[in-house]
Amino acid sequence: MAETAVPKIKACVSARGQVDLSRAHFVGIGGTGMLPVARVCAERGFTVSGSDVRASEGLEELVRLGVRVHTGHAAVHVPANATAVVFTHVVGTDNQEIREAQRRGIPLLHRSAALNALMADRTAIGVLGSHGKSSTTGMMAFALSRMDQSPSFMVGADIEGPATGGRAGKGPFFVAEVDESDRTHIGVSLQVAVLTNVAHDHPENYAGEIDHVDAYEECVRVGVRPGGTLVLSADSPGCRELASRLVMAGDGPRMVTFGVSSSADWRLTDVASAGGHSAAVLRGPGALEFDLALRVPGVHQLLNAAGAVAALHALGQDCGLAVEQLRYFDGVRRRMTPAGEAGGVRVFDSYAHHPDEVSADLAAARTLLDDPSHRVITVFQPSGQPRLDAFGAELGAALAGCDQVVLTDSAQGVREGALKELAGFVGRAGGAARFVETKRADAVGRAASAARPGDVVVLMGTGDLIESGPILRDVLADLVAAAA
Repeated sequence: MAETAVPKIKACVSARGQVDLSRAHFVGIGGTGMLPVARVCAERGFTVSGSDVRASEGLEELVRLGVRVHTGHAAVHVPANATAVVFTHVVGTDNQEIREAQRRGIPLLHRSAALNALMADRTAIGVLGSHGKSSTTGMMAFALSRMDQSPSFMVGADIEGPATGGRAGKGPFFVAEVDESDRTHIGVSLQVAVLTNVAHDHPENYAGEIDHVDAYEECVRVGVRPGGTLVLSADSPGCRELASRLVMAGDGPRMVTFGVSSSADWRLTDVASAGGHSAAVLRGPGALEFDLALRVPGVHQLLNAAGAVAALHALGQDCGLAVEQLRYFDGVRRRMTPAGEAGGVRVFDSYAHHPDEVSADLAAARTLLDDPSHRVITVFQPSGQPRLDAFGAELGAALAGCDQVVLTDSAQGVREGALKELAGFVGRAGGAARFVETKRADAVGRAASAARPGDVVVLMGTGDLIESGPILRDVLADLVAAAA
C-alpha cells in the first residue's frame, strides 16, 4: 500500500487502558503487523475474526487456527459480541467496519495497544528502530525457542512459512517488533527495549531525524519499565544523541550499546560477509567473546545479531548458547530471502524501501556473486510518492550500487514521470543502466532478459513485487530452453 496520510481514527481505549481481546475483530487482518497479533490472540484461546481486501496464504493459516476471515470490508463482518475492533492507521475513518464499531460503541483499539495488552503479563522485549526490527526480533524469538524458553513473539514478517510471525508461547518472555511509523510506539510498556538505529523515515509523520529521536526519547521515558534496560546502537548518530540526552538527564534506564564502534559494550570485530554467510567476533562485558556466524548475508545482519545477543544477556540468558543457535537462523522472509534459481541465475526477495535498506541489501547481494564478472540486477518498486519526494536522490544513489536496475510502479500510486525522475537520480549517481516499466510483468521480463548465468536478481520493494518470483523463474527457464 502506498504511504498516504489518512484521517486518524480516535481509539476508544488507550495503550494503558482496560483491554478485552476475548472477542477481537481485526480490520486489515492480513497486514504484516496485524496478522501475527491476530495469531497470538487465536493461540491464547480468544475468539478472533477479521477482514482484508484480499485472500492470502497467511489468512488461510489463520482459518486453520479457527479464525473467521472475510474478504472485503462490510459492517456485517463485525461480530455482534465483539469486545474490541483492532485497526491500524492505514485504515481510513470511512471504513464500514470502523463506522459500525463506532455506531455500536465497540472499543476501537490500535494494534499497538492490542500488542501492549498481550505483553502485559510477560517480560516484554520490544525491538524498535528505522531498520532491522524484523530480523532482530526474529533472531531473538528463534534463539529463545531453541533454548527451550517457549517465548511468545510478534514479528512483522514470516519466519518460516505463511503466518509464522506470531506465536503464543508458554514461557515468560514476549519478544515483539514495535512499529514507530505512526508514533504508536510511544506508550508501549517494555522491560527491555532494543533500538537498532535511528534514521529519518516515514516522511508523512516525521519532519526529520531529530523528530525521530524526540519520539524515541518519549517512548523510552514513558515505556521502559522501572529497572528496565535500553539496548542501542553505538554506530547510529541518532542512537548516540538519544543516549546523550538520557545520560545528561540522569533519569533514564540502564543502557547497553552494541556495534563496530570501539565504544560499544558489545563490539563486533573481524567482520566479513561472503557466499551467503556472515561472520564476526563479538566481544562483550567481562571478557565475553564469541565467534558469531550467520547463514544470512550482510554486515547489517551481524549488527542485528549483536543487538539480539546484548538483549538476551540483559535478560540473564546464556549468550554462548544463543550465539550457537543463531548459526541455524535462516532469516525472516523478504530480507534477502532466496526466491529460486533458473538458468544459473539466483533470485532473491527484498523488502527494502528506504535508501539505507537498499544499500545494505545490495551490498549483501554483491557478496553472493562467485566471480567479479557476475552482476547484481535489481527490479525496484517504490513505496509510494511521499517516499520518492523525500528520498528520491538518496534512493537513486543507493540503487546505483547494483549493475542494472529496472524500475516499476505497478500499483504503488506514484505520479506520472516519477519513475523517470528516479532513473535520472540513478544515472547521476553513476548507475550503469536504468530501465523504466510501468507493468510489473514487463519489468520482471526485462530483468530476466538482461540476466546471465552467475548473476543475482533482487526483487526489491514493499508492494505486489513479492508475487514476481515465480514469473521471473519461468521467464528465465523459457530463455534457457530457447537458447538450447
